[in-house]
Amino acid sequence: MKNQILLILLLLCFISCSDENKTDADLLERDKKELNDNLASYKVSSYKFGKILIRASVEKDTISAEFQSFKADLDRLSDIIMKYDFENGENLSLLDYITIYRDYKRMESFIMKTDEDIFPTLSDALNIAYGDSTSKKRPFYTGKEKEYVQNMEHAVLSAMVILSKDLGKQVSLYECSKTKPDLLPDSETKTLLQYFRGFLFFEKGLYYLSEDEISRNIDWLNNNKNVDLELTKTVFQWGNLDNKQAHIGLHAFNHLFRGFDRLMMDREIDHERALADFEVFLEDSKKIGIDNEITWSIETYLYLMNEKNEKAITSLTKLKSSNLLSTRERKSIDESIEYLKNREPGKVLNGFYDRYFLGKIATKYMLSILAQVDWKKIMEEQEVPYTEEMFTNIERFKDFVDHLNQYASKEKLKETGKDLKDKGTEVGKDLWEKAKQLAE
Repeated sequence: MKNQILLILLLLCFISCSDENKTDADLLERDKKELNDNLASYKVSSYKFGKILIRASVEKDTISAEFQSFKADLDRLSDIIMKYDFENGENLSLLDYITIYRDYKRMESFIMKTDEDIFPTLSDALNIAYGDSTSKKRPFYTGKEKEYVQNMEHAVLSAMVILSKDLGKQVSLYECSKTKPDLLPDSETKTLLQYFRGFLFFEKGLYYLSEDEISRNIDWLNNNKNVDLELTKTVFQWGNLDNKQAHIGLHAFNHLFRGFDRLMMDREIDHERALADFEVFLEDSKKIGIDNEITWSIETYLYLMNEKNEKAITSLTKLKSSNLLSTRERKSIDESIEYLKNREPGKVLNGFYDRYFLGKIATKYMLSILAQVDWKKIMEEQEVPYTEEMFTNIERFKDFVDHLNQYASKEKLKETGKDLKDKGTEVGKDLWEKAKQLAE
C-alpha cells in the first residue's frame, strides 16, 4: 500500500513538473537560470578576466576595497596583454604563464562576481592606449551614452568571436548575455542584435529565451516596415534586394527561428505555433525569391506533416544537393526518399527527418552566412572607433588565452611540473614549486 501511495505521489509530481503544465513565463525563467549556469565555465571566466584587465586598467575611482587590493596586479597584467606579440610567436616564458595563471586563480572569485560594465568602456581603454594626446583628454563615457557604447561593444564582440575555435560559441553567448537591447534606440542595429541573440539562444538550446527575443523582434518589424536595412542586406548578402524586400526577408528569418524554437519545445501548443511560423516563413520567402536548403527543409517538413509524399520527395531531392550536408546526411536523405516512395498513408513519419535534423540544417545555414561577413569592414563603414586595434587585441587575446588554458587543469599543471623538475636546474625547480602549488 505504501509503495502504491509513493508511486502515485511520484506520478503527480512528474505531471505537475512537466513542461505541459508550465506557463510561458515559468519556462522563460527556467531558461534564464540555465543561461547563467552555461556561463559558469573556465573559458568564459578567463575571457572575462582579460576584458576586466583592460577595462579596469583605466578605472580611476575606488570601486571596492577588494578591487583596490587587486588594482596593481590588474594594471600589471593588463600591460602584459596589451603588449603581447601574437604575430611573432609566443613572447612570454613558461614562468610568465604559470605566474599569470596563479594571479588569475587568486582573483577568480572577484572576476566571476564582478560585472565588467562597472568599469569604463573598452573604447575608453583603447583610446587611452592608442589615442593621440588630444583624444586621451576626453572624458570617459557616462550615463546613457556609456550604456549605448558598451552595448554595441558586446554586440560586435558576440558576432566577432562566434566562429573562433579558441573562443567560440560559449564566449559569444557571454557577450550576447551582456547586451541589453531594451537600452538601445529602435533601429536596424537593435533588430539585428535581437535576431542574433535569438539565434544564439536557439543554438544553445535556450528555446524560451530565444522565442521571447524573436517574438519582440517580430512585433517591432511588423510596426516598422519602412526602417532602413542597409546593414541587414550586407550581413545576409541581399545586395539584389530593395529595402522593402529586405524587410520581408528579415521578417521571414525571424519567423523561421521562432518556428524552430517552438518545434523543439515539448508542449502541443508550441508545435501548433511552430507550423504557423513555418507557413509565414515560406510565404515571405516566395515573395522575394528565396529558394535554398532552408526553404527545402521547411517544405519537406510541412509536406510530411500533410502526407504529401511526392512533394516531400521533390524538396528532399533539392536538399540533397546542398553543400552544407555531410556524406552521411546525404545518404540518410536517400534512405528517406526510398521510405517515402513506399510509405503507407497514416504510417509514422520517417524518424531521420525530425526536428533535430531541421535545427541542424538551420544552424549550419546561419553559421555559413556569418562566416562570410566581413565584420571588420562593416565596423569601419559604421565608423566604429579603433576597429583595427579591437581586432588586433581580440587576436592577441585569443592566442594569450589559448596558451593560458594549457595550465587550466591540475593534471596539466602536474604534468608540466614533473617535466620541469626532471630538468634538474634551479629555474626548473622554481617552476616546479609554483606549478605544484597551483595543482594542490
